[in-house]
Order: sequence, then structure tokens, then C-alpha cells
Amino acid sequence: MRFLQGNISARFKVIYGVFFLIIISSTVWLSYLSSKGGMEDQLRRTNTALLHLSQQKIEMMLHEIDTSTINFIQEPDVELFLNGRYASDELRLNYFRILNTRFKTLMFTNSNISSFYLYSLANKSLLTDVTYSDESSFYDMAWHDAYVSMKGYGEWLDTRKVTEVSSGLQIEKNMITLVRTYPLISLPQFRKGAIIVNVAESTLSNLIQDVDQQRAGQTLVINNQGMIISSQNKEHLFHSFSTIPGAPEISEFKDNGYITTHSKSGSYTTFYLTSSYNGWKYISIVPDPEMNRPLMIVRNLLLVVTAGMFLLAIVLVFAVSNYTFRPLELFFHSVAGKKSVRTGDLTYMEQFFKQMISDNESLQKQMNDSLPALKWRLIMSLLMGDKTNYSRMKPYFHTLGIDLYHKQFIVLIIELDRIQENHTPRDVYLFTYAISNVADELIAGVCKGTSVELTDGRVTVIMSFESEDSQGNQIQALQVADLVKNYVGIHFKQTVTIGVGSPQSNLEGIQISYEEALNALKYKLIMGDNTVVSIDDIAGSNYNEKFYRITALIEAVVNLIRETDKNKLRSQLDKIFGEVVASNVPPELIKQMCIQMIMKSIKVISDKGLEIKEFLDPKENIYDRIESCVKVAELKSYMSDFLHQLIVRTEEKRLSKGHHDTIEQVLAYLEQHYMDSDLSLNLLAAQFELSVPYLSKLFKETTETNFMDCLIQIRMEKSKELLLGSKLKVNTIAESVGYNNVQSFIRIFKKYTGLTPGEFRENLKKGEDDKNSESVSG
Repeated sequence: MRFLQGNISARFKVIYGVFFLIIISSTVWLSYLSSKGGMEDQLRRTNTALLHLSQQKIEMMLHEIDTSTINFIQEPDVELFLNGRYASDELRLNYFRILNTRFKTLMFTNSNISSFYLYSLANKSLLTDVTYSDESSFYDMAWHDAYVSMKGYGEWLDTRKVTEVSSGLQIEKNMITLVRTYPLISLPQFRKGAIIVNVAESTLSNLIQDVDQQRAGQTLVINNQGMIISSQNKEHLFHSFSTIPGAPEISEFKDNGYITTHSKSGSYTTFYLTSSYNGWKYISIVPDPEMNRPLMIVRNLLLVVTAGMFLLAIVLVFAVSNYTFRPLELFFHSVAGKKSVRTGDLTYMEQFFKQMISDNESLQKQMNDSLPALKWRLIMSLLMGDKTNYSRMKPYFHTLGIDLYHKQFIVLIIELDRIQENHTPRDVYLFTYAISNVADELIAGVCKGTSVELTDGRVTVIMSFESEDSQGNQIQALQVADLVKNYVGIHFKQTVTIGVGSPQSNLEGIQISYEEALNALKYKLIMGDNTVVSIDDIAGSNYNEKFYRITALIEAVVNLIRETDKNKLRSQLDKIFGEVVASNVPPELIKQMCIQMIMKSIKVISDKGLEIKEFLDPKENIYDRIESCVKVAELKSYMSDFLHQLIVRTEEKRLSKGHHDTIEQVLAYLEQHYMDSDLSLNLLAAQFELSVPYLSKLFKETTETNFMDCLIQIRMEKSKELLLGSKLKVNTIAESVGYNNVQSFIRIFKKYTGLTPGEFRENLKKGEDDKNSESVSG
């Protein structure tokens, strides 16, 4: 101690040695703590990404099988079997051979399909690639209960044991089954059958295994009730997920995320994803020691680096002190001996402190320049739901100049309309910046809040309120939105569309309100530019009750394409788009409806034997063109032009074809005998001494349609005449045009005209009454 008190060099060695040791240990410890959270988050994201990859692989395979099934069930030979309409046993066996070839082709092109079979409700029979059997004697009917109770049009069933019969042997397999109804879109009472596709559970587990080789843990697929559907360990199948070590309660799962559990067997992290396709949950259970192994390696590496830096610091302290402080010690001894000190000897100390002050000012300037970027990042974290604790976030709000209440929050999204029209990127940037500033000023007069430029042309606003009056706060938010819209229109000569979310009671709800505002903004397609759309304006919109009405109108459009009636086409499109707007149908469904209308119309043209390449522009992508439409009027105009062009090209193609005498005779025969209920293509072929395939081909080449469509058209036109010119009952009219089953007649009439016979007659009667009233008033 006396040595330290009298020896300046030794004193500085001890002081600097302790100082460096504290700095090094603190730096390494803080580095570890700061990197730990990021690395843990990275490890979780990696595990989530690998689980998402497993989900993508499985659902891509399931989608491919579903698509192949949809295409297969629409084949004419398949439809004939499912409808149960065969004129003779010989014809039925002939079509069975054709179907057998189609079965093998489908299974060859999609190796993931283990087996599948067709179920005809009319005949209560099933057909596979090797056998035809009655329902009562078929070896696998476990799917039938799900088919009967199924409310939708297709469903993937959970893993089940199926005992297949192959070469006289019974083989038990674990299968995941797809049940898809026929017709593809039909109510339960109108179903005629189904296609059942079996996929081996091992196919799913193999896809999971390919991804799981890259990490520790095990991946499972479970249903909503927590039963295991697929696993690499086959002993887990048909058991509850709760039997897995470290598994959390199924009630703790939300849509996506992870849960950490602690049990006697150790600590586990469970990652889970919920499929929007079939409702399954993809779950990966990883032991924490295995998952955190990279973090342990980093920690050990930092310890080694710390030890090395400790040794280096000690060496440097001794070397620098001997080189620097020995002369300083001599200086102090000299000063003490002379009893005088010169002020110029320590000017380097003054320069050192001046440099520290300068560096501090530079650092402060850099901090101020970084505030906008830090504010943007913090707001984005709130919108994405990453930051949800108000108490922990309040210091950051204060640092970045953000002042928010903590009672309720509402998110607004302001989007500049038509940003691609007559605006340079610089103009869009300036308008976005100005709108953000205007929003901040207007919010300050009502509540507390902040805004940020989300992208060029789009501003996000977070409003916070001191009270919990949801209704009052929502009204204030709408008033601010109107003020912003009006201000932009008056001062900037621009228009904006504003989406408004619902009030939320905590920071976590900001993400919900933000997503609601985005969803409301999509309704710009329906409501147009320069509008304020609240989530309350669209929430709870019930369009299901008119869905089938719109579907019938689409079928009417397809019939007009088939009949090449340009005049009625435009009025029918007006009716369809009027229905969807009045029903407040979501924009995504409107665009899907347009794509469906185009695809069905193209199929009608194709069925007439015309080449689709002659009608479509190879440079134009129909899907991209529909997605680019921002208004219903624009979408309607495009659909009208596209379908009108289809009709024009079809008429041009038709004029280039000649007439055929035989078909004219056949058509004349149909006009005279359409009321015969047993009228068929076989009967016509026998009548005119032609083969059935040749007569079918001749029909399509000459009339651009098939025999059945031609017969239906004649019968429907005759029935319309009877409905118009007589007071006969519907069942009598059905029998007079060749239908013994009145329900079949009504269904076909509605598909053909978009109306039931009763509605058709009522509309005609109403039209005549209107004409009579006009003539009387005139």
C-alpha cells in the first residue's frame, strides 16, 4: 500500500488494469446480452421457416392432387358414370374400359396418389382402376359419413386405416383421403356422386423428413381436435397430441407462433402453423438445449475472447505505464523538488478534452439525423405486432418524440389515388410527406397520435385516445379522415382514399386495426376514389344468400356466349355487376368471379371445336389484367369487351363453315321428336344408319355444339313458348318437352335461363302488365 501511495507508475498500473478489466468484461457481457435476444429470435425464425417449408411442400402436393381431381371429375366419361346413365350393359362395359385407362393415366401422372375411386349416388356403386362394386359390398366405405355430412364441395379427411384388396391379398395402409363432390359446385341435395382419392400418410411424413434432416426435434401434423395425422414415428398416429413429451395444451394454440413449455423431461419450444387450406396444424417440437446449441457455442467463444483480451490488456497496461507514466513520475518529482509548475507542460490534456467534446457533439448530431428512421422502424413494429407492452415502450416513445395515450388506438391508412397518372416519383414522395404532416396537425386537434410514410403514396396514422368510448372515438377518427380528405382536395388538388380500422384497447390491437384498415382500403374497387371506408362499412356483409343467384347469372352469360347473342350479353353483365355491388361482395371474390366467367366462356368456345389460340392475345395475361383493375366500372368494361370479342370471333369462324345435309336432316328430326323422353344419340345414329362416334363428331363440326346441348336448347325454347302462350302447369310442360322428372326440368331450365319456370312466367306476365298500363295511360 505504501508502494502504491508513493509510486505514480504503480498507482496508474493498478488503476488502468482494473479499468480495462471492467471495460472488457462489461463490453463482452453486454455484447452477449445484446446478441442473445437477436440470436434466439433468429433461431426461432429459422425453425418457423423450416416448418413453413414443410407446410408448403405438403400443401403444394395436396393442391396438385386436388387440381388433378377437379380436372378428372369433369371428363365426360366420368360424368356419365357418376350420373348413372348408360343405355345398355355393353355400353357401360365399354365406358368402364375407357375409365380404366383414364384411371391409370391419372395415377401415372401423379405418383402421390395411392388409390382412388368414383362413387355414383344414382347407382349406389363404386368404380376403381381394378373393380366395379356395389356400395354394400365395397371394402372401404369409412369416408361415406363425412361425404353425407360435408357442407362444402371438398374435404381432406384425417389419417385412417384402409384395408385394400390387391391380387387377393388384404393390405392395411394408413391413408389421408380427399372427398370431392360431383357436381363440383352443388348443394347437398343436388349431389350425384363423389371422387375419393387416397394418399399414403408416409408421403406426407417423407416430405417432413426431408426438411427435418436440417434440424433437431420432430414435426407433426394434427387436426383441430389435436389428433395426430402424420408423423415420422408411426406409433404417434391416431393418438392425441398431448401424449408427446413437452407438448403444450391444444387450447394455447392460436393461428401461428411458438410456445415454450417446461416439464420434468426438460424444456421444449413448440412451433406451430395453421393451414388456411384444410385447417390442419403443422407442429414442430424442439428441445431447448438442441435449439440453443449455437447460442452456447457463441457464449463459450466470447469467454475465450474475453480471457485473451484480459491478458492483452494486462500486457498493454504494463507496457504503456512504463513508457508513459515513468517520465510523468519524474516530472512530478521534479515539480515537487522545485516547488513550481509550468502551465504549458500539460496542454495535451486540454486538447484531449476538447476532442472528447467535439466527438460528443458529432454523436449527438448523428443521433438527431437517425430519429426519423428510428421512428419509422418503431411504428412498423407496432403495426406488425412486434411491440405490445405500453410500459416498456413509453421511454422509446419519449425519445423519438411520440406522445400516445394508452386507453384506445385506431389506425388509419391514407392512400393517394391514381399515383401512376401524371405524377413523377418525386411528386409522389412530396405529396406523401405533405399528407403525413397534415395528418399530424389534424390529429393534434382531436387526440394524440403519430403518422409515418408507409410507402410512396401511402401514409399510416395511429390515433390514441384518453377515454375508452369506442363509439365516440370511432366517430372522431372518421371526422379526422374526412378533414384530411377535404384538405388534400382543396390545397393539393389531389384525391385520397382512407381506410379506417376499429378501436383497440392495447398496443397489441394496433396490428388488428391496421389489418382492418388495409382490408377496408381494398373496397376502393367498389366505392371508388376519394372516399373514407370504415371497417364498420364492410364488416358483417352477408353476400352468401345471393351467391347462388350470381352463379346462375354467370351461367346465363355463358349461354349467351354459346348462342353468340351480343345484345343480351351487355345487359346481363350490367345485371351481374349490379348484384355484386349491391351485395357488397368482397373485391377478391369479384375478381375470382370474372376469371371463372372467362374460363367457362373459353370452354364453351373450345367445345365448339374452335382453337382458343385464335381468340386470345399471347402477349396479354388475363389474370394480371383483372388484378390491375381498381374500379368495378373498369373491370366491367374489360369483361364486356373481352366476351364481346369472343362472340365476334365465333361468328366469323361460323360463317367460314359450310352446312351439312345430314345434320340438317338430323336437326329437322329433332324439331319433330324433341318431346320423346327416350331420344338419345344412339337412337339418332340407328335412325340415320350412322355410327355414334361419327354422328357426335359431325354434330360438333357442323353445329359447334354437341347433341345433348342442342336437344336441351330446342326443349328449352319450346318450353319458353309454352310458358308464354299457355296456362299449362309446369309438370305438364315438362312432360310435353320430353322430361318425365319435373325436378330435372326445373333445374335445367334455371341453368339455361337463370330463372325457374315460375319466375320466368311471372316476369313475362309482369312485362305484359307494364305494357298494358303504359298503353292505357297513353
